[in-house]
Amino acid sequence: MNGTQFLPERSRGRKTLAFAALAVTLFAGGVNQQAWGQQGYQKPPKAVLDVLNAPVTPWASVGRTRDVVLLYSQELYPPIADVARPFLRLAGVRIDAATNGPHNPPRYDHLVLKQVADGAEKEIALPESFIVSQPFWSPDGRRIAFTHATNSAIELWVADAGTGKARAIAGLRLNAALSTPSPFNASAPCEWMPDSRNLICRTIPAGRGAPPKEPPVPAGPRIQESFGKAAPVPTFEDLLENEHDSELFDYYATARLALVDTESGKITLLGQPAIFGAVDPAPDGQNILVTRIHRPYSYIVPYSDFPREVEVWDVTGRPVYKLASLPLEETVPIGGVPTGPRNVHWRPNEPATLVWVEALDDGFEFLLLLLELGLLLLELFDLDGGRIVAGEAPRAEGAAAEDAGKQEDFEGGLNGSAQHGV
Repeated sequence: MNGTQFLPERSRGRKTLAFAALAVTLFAGGVNQQAWGQQGYQKPPKAVLDVLNAPVTPWASVGRTRDVVLLYSQELYPPIADVARPFLRLAGVRIDAATNGPHNPPRYDHLVLKQVADGAEKEIALPESFIVSQPFWSPDGRRIAFTHATNSAIELWVADAGTGKARAIAGLRLNAALSTPSPFNASAPCEWMPDSRNLICRTIPAGRGAPPKEPPVPAGPRIQESFGKAAPVPTFEDLLENEHDSELFDYYATARLALVDTESGKITLLGQPAIFGAVDPAPDGQNILVTRIHRPYSYIVPYSDFPREVEVWDVTGRPVYKLASLPLEETVPIGGVPTGPRNVHWRPNEPATLVWVEALDDGFEFLLLLLELGLLLLELFDLDGGRIVAGEAPRAEGAAAEDAGKQEDFEGGLNGSAQHGV
């Protein structure tokens, strides 16, 4: 997320006060001989309601231009109708089947733009009682994007930070099934491209049909195998329980990437539908880091531990480099980390350089890999010896013939011929 977030510290205290007020109200009503079971939802006295419904401290987000502050307020008490909406528990997430988004996510309203120079305020023009997701700035600080959940879909909205005007992108249905409902969401359904005009979004594939129906008779017994390997059994909620759950997860989590032009409204589909664990555009705007989740699934860990492919795509949706094929992570020790690349992200001060870490066997060294599209740099930092081993290699298949010698130099470097003291 671009921009700086300042979070209010009153939300937790207000929720604690709400529970305390409810307890006092119930205790006071205990002396009443009325049949509580025959009554509907009750409200506390007006004095308590006035405290609970007092204006909350707004959140503040500053764009990169540093001249405008976006203020917005969180709705602490969602309506019962929203909390009671049907949802599915699949692979560690709760999915609203009607919207194809998260169940009961954080809700925000009253978006206001405040000028730093003179304190002038301008409210973003939105319909009355309009609830949105966490808003996020474009890299140039000129636009603000957020989503809005209707009764049957999730829309993408874009606001102009200068005028305060906002509009929805027509014809776009977002897939937010794997969007974690948290203030800092690394898996939001849309991400700004570096040009600050386009967003790359996860959308619902066209013509996907109706969700799979549960078979009236199970196809067979539920069988789990340990394969004779020692493995921890951590406690997770909302996991897959059977093959029908797996089919539902496939249905709701599968998305199609699309490039959305916020000025013209043009939607360009990219690649093929898949379950995307992460989508992250490179600083140069020409490459996209993609994590695709696939079977076999697990009944004991959430989707974040499912097998996945970590790849780089170009802006047309064509895979240009495969970084890793990561297996199912059922046997990772509690408190430990999996082997293979993890925490993969783009280096922000380079056009297209990936950075990640890998665990080594002895636990005293760590591996930092920098992958440039066109040049592979590998640096091994030895905490004990203080040395760097480095080399070069062509990026992938189809590299030019003149780059062939770099692979040998790179391998030689790993064998000790290209060591440099620190």
